Amino acid sequence: MIKLENIITNDLNITLNSFLYNSISLFKYSSDELNDYIINKCQDNPLIYVDEEKIPLSILSYKNEIKDDDTLSEILQYFNCSLSRKDQLTMRYIIYSLNSNGFLEADTKEISSIMNTTKNTVEYLIDLLQNYDNRGIGCKNIIDFLSFQLKYKKIYNENLFSVFISQMSSIQKQDYSFLKSIDVNETDFLSYVDLIKDSCELSPINHEDITYLTPDASILLDNNNNFVIQIHDYLLDSVTFEPIDLTTAEHSFARKIESYKNDYEELVSILNARKVYLSDILVIISNVQNDYLMGNTSFLNTLDQNMLSDYTSLSPATISRLLHNKFISTPRGILPIKFLLSKKCYKNFSVSYVKYLIQNLADFENIPDNKISGILNGQGISISRRTVNKYKNQLLGQI
Repeated sequence: MIKLENIITNDLNITLNSFLYNSISLFKYSSDELNDYIINKCQDNPLIYVDEEKIPLSILSYKNEIKDDDTLSEILQYFNCSLSRKDQLTMRYIIYSLNSNGFLEADTKEISSIMNTTKNTVEYLIDLLQNYDNRGIGCKNIIDFLSFQLKYKKIYNENLFSVFISQMSSIQKQDYSFLKSIDVNETDFLSYVDLIKDSCELSPINHEDITYLTPDASILLDNNNNFVIQIHDYLLDSVTFEPIDLTTAEHSFARKIESYKNDYEELVSILNARKVYLSDILVIISNVQNDYLMGNTSFLNTLDQNMLSDYTSLSPATISRLLHNKFISTPRGILPIKFLLSKKCYKNFSVSYVKYLIQNLADFENIPDNKISGILNGQGISISRRTVNKYKNQLLGQI
């Protein structure tokens, strides 16, 4: 296997030194973390600056529109400070999954499967999100949101609310004839309807208050339905060095200027390496998982970090850093990049494919594990009862 040092030195024409070894950790940074690092680096080095003329206009206008009190940025920052690392990632995915009104349409079981956590954990995090500043962000829909608001204001009446929900279309038309056929006091009900109208909002987020969070990369389709990879590190090409050409006999000053220049060259080198490597990995992922990304299948082909290491000649540790806690926008939505990997289960069958087969067995939750193992064996997949139990529990979001 080619060593990381050789790849960087030969392909990118840079020299490894103590700075670069220490900066390998930059591979783990998300786009936001990387941009913060670049900004701090510019502040530390007076000869490095960000040339805004080199930043795409779409990015500049997007950033200029971001308000200091932007709802999602505020919430994400809060939970990044208050949750464990694993729960931070799950919360980040939940926030990515919100629609423009702040409703969470994704199923909790699906989220737990994608984020490899329990359904109870997902429900707990959704509850935290809903109760953040009592905004109700993350409610499933308008009905769930109305219920949340009424309970928070302590004016929830289960009987009257049930009638209100079941007769919303008639109420919207101001047709209250349905009251004649149910055992509900008309005056009380009309008062409750007015109370809902006066005290409740229709969505937890206004469109003008929301700024969509940017994932670390995107897999896009061009006009010929070919995949195009974009890495969202918009500051990379704008990092600029301002040379100073001074004639001075002060060797210490000259050495300082030279160190600033070396600092810049090393920074650009490692940023370029990160972009090249991550792009190469995503090209491989998009090719191997083409059918899944295009929506032709509901399972992933076999592809893990060791295989990516073989394909790219990068070390498994470098692959792990590059994929660490990163999200990608795909034709199937925003996903953790690692979700697009699936280990080999048996022969050439992936874990994802075997789970797909199990999940598509009618009433699989109640079929004995040994029976499922036998069914799979009949399809040429020999796995133990214990492995079946593990996959079933993962599908049910129990482990």
